[in-house]
Amino acid sequence: MSLVLVITVLAALGLTGFSAVITTNLQRILVEQVDNQLESATQTWAHQTGDSGLGQWQDPSAQGSVPGNSGVARPPSEFYVRVVDGRYSVESFNSVFDSLPDVTSVSQPSEPVTVPARAGSASPAPWRAASVQNTDGTVTVVALSLEDEEHTIARIVFFQVVVGIIVLTLLMAASMYIVRRALRPLNEVEVTASLISRGQLGQRVPPGNPRTEVGRLSEALNRMLQQIQGAFVTVAASERQARKSEASMRRFIGDASHELRTPLTSVRGYAELYASGATDDANMVVGKISEEAGRMSLLVEDLLALVRMDEGRPMRQDRVDMLELALETAESTRAAFPGRTVKVENRSGYIPVVIGDSARLHQVLGNLLTNSMRHAGEEAETTVSLKTDANLAPNSVVIEVADNGRGIPEKDLPHLFDRFYRPDVSRSRQSGGSGLGLSIVKGLVEKHGGSITVSSVVGEGTCFRILLPRAPEDRPAVTAADAPSFPSSSTTPPVSASGETSTHGKKSAEKTGKASTKSSGGQKTSSFLSKWNPMGGKESKGGKKSKDSRGDSP
Repeated sequence: MSLVLVITVLAALGLTGFSAVITTNLQRILVEQVDNQLESATQTWAHQTGDSGLGQWQDPSAQGSVPGNSGVARPPSEFYVRVVDGRYSVESFNSVFDSLPDVTSVSQPSEPVTVPARAGSASPAPWRAASVQNTDGTVTVVALSLEDEEHTIARIVFFQVVVGIIVLTLLMAASMYIVRRALRPLNEVEVTASLISRGQLGQRVPPGNPRTEVGRLSEALNRMLQQIQGAFVTVAASERQARKSEASMRRFIGDASHELRTPLTSVRGYAELYASGATDDANMVVGKISEEAGRMSLLVEDLLALVRMDEGRPMRQDRVDMLELALETAESTRAAFPGRTVKVENRSGYIPVVIGDSARLHQVLGNLLTNSMRHAGEEAETTVSLKTDANLAPNSVVIEVADNGRGIPEKDLPHLFDRFYRPDVSRSRQSGGSGLGLSIVKGLVEKHGGSITVSSVVGEGTCFRILLPRAPEDRPAVTAADAPSFPSSSTTPPVSASGETSTHGKKSAEKTGKASTKSSGGQKTSSFLSKWNPMGGKESKGGKKSKDSRGDSP
């Protein structure tokens, strides 16, 4: 509204100035016309009237005319004429004049000047008077009233005022419409800013014509709002992540403290039991304390592994033969859990090789196998399968660790990889788990650029599926025919099977087809008991316990 008022005031000033210039010039033109008439009169009939003799004007009956001289023209009716000789003065005028001029100041010859009307005149309009010196020494004064010119100027001014008011009214209305229409995007900007101030960061200014200033302003504001929203989202996400990390850290510290408190309480209890003399069985006390100390050691090592992963420490980048690693891990697991069956199958059609840290990948498979041994059930069989998936993961090595054991309830599956999480089924500290094994597995797999998923059916078994990026230039698969034969004097006793021959050689020749490890009671051996069949199968036995095979899984 203020802008409209400013426009109206400026327009009014402009119209006033224009009208003043027009009126002044018109008035000057009209006065010049009167002056021309006066100059023409002083040069013609007014001069002749003075020379005709003053005596002819002294008769009062002669007032208003030029008597008795046919050679002298009668003054026009609109003129006022006065002849002055120093002693007398004679004036001639039309009797219908509303006023007469006061020409006392015009006693000498002069150019046209403006004189006022005499006091008491009906019309206050001024007069224009001029005088001329006659040959007889008299002075003739002629005057014309400016009443008509004043009326003309007054009518012009009135017309200008009326027209100016109409023009200003129309201009104000048009200005209000144009300004409101032009500033409508700014009103939308104001509304949008108000909504954003209330927290609606997704609001945007409606786009305008990019060729206008308001349109370009809207575009710039939208870009700015987009950046501000992005910054707010980033900050909010950072704050949420910080709160989440803080809560996770508190929960982690609480869980770790709780896990450590239990074995520490046991150690303290057994020590106090022995110190109080309640038992004399020192071997039992020492054994229990050693068992709890071992549990604490494993927990601390798992915690350190998680800390190293969280710190993002770089790992070795070597070519790792996953079949060889699976066979070694299966043997270590077999040695730790006598009487349990672990099979290794290579269904990939080549020697699967990945780029990574062999020790960490051994820990991944070891944790999965150990967890299966602990929680799948005594009669369950576990199989490590190396596969390819041309459709979903053509450039990855697929590793599946599956068992046909108890399985895991569906409600526990989304939380299996959470730290310190234990499902209800056969998950307790007595089973040896801390709830960190699968968290470590997931972290190590992701460090290698892979992923891990789990599927399970209660009563049917559980399968962990790992995808790892495959290293380039894999070697072709080794068939059973390529495996070197062992001499008959080999100290490794062959395992008899119908239609199968016993062979043994380098590990590179043992890494294809199907291999299984099964215990032979309490027998201990430091080497694989193996045999090759037409499908490239291998069976291995061992009893040596490995320190690398620990972890948790359902």
